[in-house]
Amino acid sequence: MARSTDKRPEEIRYMLNLKGMTFASVDRKCELASGTARTASRIPSIEGEWAIAYVLKMPASEIWPSRYDSVTGNRLKPQPAANYTDFPRLGHGQKGEAA
Repeated sequence: MARSTDKRPEEIRYMLNLKGMTFASVDRKCELASGTARTASRIPSIEGEWAIAYVLKMPASEIWPSRYDSVTGNRLKPQPAANYTDFPRLGHGQKGEAA
């Protein structure tokens, strides 16, 4: 699955932190709606992808290779369905189940 070569949301957050930024500060800097950059780290969102790439000064196709054509570098349209499956998260705080 090509998804495994994409940077994980945690890696993106780490790279942003090295530059003194957060997902929220990327949204503010690029005048995006709150949560756009955070969402783009998990599922395709062209505005959020480009904002993160701009702040990190690297091509979006290098951060999310599964979302871009490997030959031309153009963004895939439509996105593969696999790009819309979220990464697994820890089950903290789920109602009705012990943590």
